[in-house]
Amino acid sequence: MLTEFEVRRRIDAIRSSRMSALRKARMLLRIGRSLNKQVKTLNEAKTLISQTADRNAAAGLSRMKCNSQQLRSEVRDAAYEALSVESPKQMISSVN
Repeated sequence: MLTEFEVRRRIDAIRSSRMSALRKARMLLRIGRSLNKQVKTLNEAKTLISQTADRNAAAGLSRMKCNSQQLRSEVRDAAYEALSVESPKQMISSVN
């Protein structure tokens, strides 16, 4: 499970690195895929717990899921930002 602190630390490390924009975007999207899996797992756990009478646990999982979804959006925005910083000519030359 990725915490908000870990995700933000990784985003900052990737943003400040000297890698190409395409590589930065790929690394950021990899984090996004991990967050997607985390959201699915939290949703499944919430569904299982909501069948019991433990409302507090279900509410906690729901908050964690919302936070993970928000982090996923921030990671995708950071990836888009990384790609938009570099011009298309530079991106093509870094692929070749």
